[in-house]
Amino acid sequence: MVEHSQHHRSNTSIISHLLILLIAITIIIEMCLYNKLFKNQRSEDIRDNFQNGRHQVPNMVQNQKPSGDDDGYVSGVYYSNWSPYKPRFHFPHDINLEQVSHVYYAFFRIDPKTGCIGSTDSWSDLEMDLYKPLAIKASQLVDDNLDDNNMQSILPLGCIGELFYLKNACSGRKFKSIMSIGGWSDSENFKTIVKNEKLLQNFVDSSVETMFKLGFDGIDIDWEFPENNKVEPQGYLKLVRMLRLKLNSLESQIFGGSTKDHFELSIAAPAFKDKLYFLPIAEIDQYIDHWNMMTYDYYGSWSETTGYHSNLFSETELSGNFAIHYMIGEFGVNPRKLVLGMAAYGRSFHIKDDKFRPFTKNTVLINQQFKGVGKPGKEIDKADGKEGIWPYKNLPKKGTTEQYDPKYVSAYCFDEKNSIFIGYDNTESIKTKADYVMHTELGGGFWWESCGEDYADKSRSLINAFNEALHFNVSSKPSMFQDKRVMKYYLSKYGDGGFLAPYLKHLESLK
Repeated sequence: MVEHSQHHRSNTSIISHLLILLIAITIIIEMCLYNKLFKNQRSEDIRDNFQNGRHQVPNMVQNQKPSGDDDGYVSGVYYSNWSPYKPRFHFPHDINLEQVSHVYYAFFRIDPKTGCIGSTDSWSDLEMDLYKPLAIKASQLVDDNLDDNNMQSILPLGCIGELFYLKNACSGRKFKSIMSIGGWSDSENFKTIVKNEKLLQNFVDSSVETMFKLGFDGIDIDWEFPENNKVEPQGYLKLVRMLRLKLNSLESQIFGGSTKDHFELSIAAPAFKDKLYFLPIAEIDQYIDHWNMMTYDYYGSWSETTGYHSNLFSETELSGNFAIHYMIGEFGVNPRKLVLGMAAYGRSFHIKDDKFRPFTKNTVLINQQFKGVGKPGKEIDKADGKEGIWPYKNLPKKGTTEQYDPKYVSAYCFDEKNSIFIGYDNTESIKTKADYVMHTELGGGFWWESCGEDYADKSRSLINAFNEALHFNVSSKPSMFQDKRVMKYYLSKYGDGGFLAPYLKHLESLK
């Protein structure tokens, strides 16, 4: 009888534990479902609000106020050092620098043997003389104290030199130039240095040294992309932390104490969940100024179906809105540190059949099968067109009409004759994205890359449309090198051997 009673109590205890476990599992499942539904509903609410013209943002976003002073929005462009060559012939002085806050100079590469960084093209970066074409374009050099006789010996050369000259000599231009390291082709070298303490230290030391010696105002890291393993996510965090500490050390040597402005550190970040979820985002976030979210290239030759490659909204995770709210909701990143990426180019698809003829504005061209990405015509080849990629300044394609899809926030055009569909940003989508930036309280926006912008027609300018929608509330922080203390420290450190020394001495003599 006693044994039976004990056995009964034992069974009762097991059943009780099972019931408790079942209740716990049910609660967890409900919480997960609620969280998923809430996130989906939040994205739908934002999209619906923008489409209906109400421009409201859910409370979860509105309550996240930016920290610190509001210095205006980032309006940045990436400038690549292969831009001066045929067929682009695009130079720093071609950028409308009065409308940008940041120019990200791409790219510096990593030497996997030493860990040190270096130029990928010394002629373009440091040797090319761009002042004659600049003088022709501007009728005269901006600095009236320079003439042809002393110009060659004083002004720093190359695209880097011209950028430095433009940001320091032009009173109407207040922007920062940021040195970008990496890019798609340098991915393996990042993997190498984070596995080796000495290589990583060399990388950090040479990055900060090169940044300062060449007159940049900060560093941008473009690692595409760390993998989900035991080394790279934590190695990424360590790399960023070491860079920030090294920059802090430089600032301490220059200013002696704290300073309101500082050398910036940003990351060109993936905008895909499968590239983000395993990264220590919250830990990295404390060391950087901006996350430059690469919210483009969602669709291309690698995709299964057609799609807009830089869409803001979507029913799937492939959208700028999803990436932005994933960073905010999943990792707690302050929205003001997130910078929305935009593309100054379109991506095309050669659709398989002729079912879209005749084409109307209601024709659905996305989520369709395709048989290639389409080769640009001769008029595009002249503007650096590559297979499947079309510079914005040459869009819409000749013979087509530009259309706009407010549901996804993307422009597009369709060549009926050749069944070529091209999705891209235009001024209408850019204005909506600027509205999104303001009402989601983001840090601003940037473009890859500057050569695709339409500088000839102001009404078609993406940068102008963005800034206009922001009421021209764009950051106007000057270069760090406009601070006398920075110039003085540079000359004491490098003497006459510094890349910028002759020109800095010239500037010093004018004050």
